[in-house]
Amino acid sequence: MENSVATVRLIGQILVFLSAVGIIVGYLLQSPKSAGLGAISGSASIFRSRKPLDAFLDKLISWSAVIFIISTFLLAVLRQS
Repeated sequence: MENSVATVRLIGQILVFLSAVGIIVGYLLQSPKSAGLGAISGSASIFRSRKPLDAFLDKLISWSAVIFIISTFLLAVLRQS
């Protein structure tokens, strides 16, 4: 029984690490959303299409965040037992 709990804890820790890396990498690779000072004067293009890479990175960040929250909660529950 103790061996299976240790295995689940190890898997949870690996999931927390990988999802944290996914969030960080996804955030760093995204192109900037704002147009800088061009947004103040109104010269920024508001209606531009999104790049496929940005859409993928948005999904990567979202799924990584969900996995991070669930695995962190799982580790907290396992720590109590």
